[in-house]
Amino acid sequence: MASLTIDNVKKRYGQTEILKGINISIEAGEFLILVGPSGCGKSTLMNSIAGLEDVSEGRILIGDNDVTYASPKDRDIAMVFQSYALYPNMTVAENISFGLEMRKVPKEEREAEVERVAEMLQIGHLLKRKPAQLSGGQRQRVAMGRALARRPKMYLFDEPLSNLDAKLRVEMRTEIKKLHQKLGTTIVYVTHDQIEAMTLADRIAVMKDGEVQQLGTPQEIYDNPTNLFVAGFMGSPAMNFIPAKVVEQAGSYALELQASQPTIVPFPKPESLANHVGKEILLGLRPEMITEPQPHKEGADFVVTADVDVEVTEPMGADTMILTRVQGAEVNCRSNPAYPAKSGETIAMMFDTSKAVAFDKDSGVRLDN
Repeated sequence: MASLTIDNVKKRYGQTEILKGINISIEAGEFLILVGPSGCGKSTLMNSIAGLEDVSEGRILIGDNDVTYASPKDRDIAMVFQSYALYPNMTVAENISFGLEMRKVPKEEREAEVERVAEMLQIGHLLKRKPAQLSGGQRQRVAMGRALARRPKMYLFDEPLSNLDAKLRVEMRTEIKKLHQKLGTTIVYVTHDQIEAMTLADRIAVMKDGEVQQLGTPQEIYDNPTNLFVAGFMGSPAMNFIPAKVVEQAGSYALELQASQPTIVPFPKPESLANHVGKEILLGLRPEMITEPQPHKEGADFVVTADVDVEVTEPMGADTMILTRVQGAEVNCRSNPAYPAKSGETIAMMFDTSKAVAFDKDSGVRLDN
C-alpha cells in the first residue's frame, strides 16, 4: 500500500477546464471517496490517477514516486470498473489469474493466488463458470478478485456498484468495507451515491464543477458542511434550509422564523450572526433535529417547540418523515411512528438547533467558517 498526493492537478480539453486545481493527500491504507454529481470531474480525476488521462498541470505521486507521466502499467495500481470488464470466453479462475499470467507469474503461484482470492470473496464454487452464468453481484466479486490478485499499491474503484439493484448494493458495500478492513490497502473510490460515500470512506472529497468543495471525514462533512452545496448533497434526506431573520436578543443574536407563528430559535455560534442583524439568512438543520416533543429535551439549551402545519407524512417503519413548511420553505422532520400526524393538521414539533449551521443566502458560504 502507498500514500497518494494530488498536487494542483488541472485538466483541460481545449479551452474547457475540467479539473481546476485539485489538491488531495491521503495516507497509506486510507479509503478515499470522490463524490459529486454527474459531470463534476470525479471520473476524470480517477482516470488521471490511473494514467488513463494525461493531466494538463500539476503532479500525482503514489508513495514517493512521481507518476504524473508514467504509463498505467508502471503505477502499480488495480482498477475495478462499473462495467465489470470480464473476458466472456474465460472462466472465473482464468479471469482472476489473467493479469498474473501476463506478468509471467509461475502457474503454481497463480493457482494459489486464485484460491486465496476466491476464499476471501467466497466465490470458490464459481471458479469454473463463465461470466454469462453469473449474477451481477457475482460478476462484481470476480472483477474485484481480479484486482485483488494483483496485490498492487493502490486500488481504484470507478462506480463499481451502480449496476446492481438496491439490496445487492447494500450487501456489496458491506463486503467492500470488510475487505478494506482486512487488507488495509489504499483505496480511491468514485461514486455519485452519497450513502456509499458516508458508509465506506475514511475521508470524502466532495466535488462540484471540477473543484473539491470539501475534504474531510464523513462525520465532519455531515455535521460541518462548508457551503450550501455540500450540505444539500450529503445526507438523505438532505439538510433543511430554512429562511430565518437574524435578530438581537438579550445582548446576543438569534434567529426568527415563521412556523404557524413567529418563533425565536437560538443559534450555537451567535457571534457569527453579528454582521447580519435584520437580514435573512438560511438556517441549515438536519431532519433528525426536528422531531416530536421529547420530554428529556424540555428546557435544554438550543431547543424550542413550535407548531407546524403538516403537508405530507411518509411512514418508513423505524420512523416517519413529516413534510411541513416553514417560512415558505419545505422542511423534512423525522418523528417517532407513534406520534400522531396527519396531512392538514397543525402539530407541535421540537427544533434542536445545537448542531445547526447558517449560510449566506446569496453566496451559499457558511457564516461560521
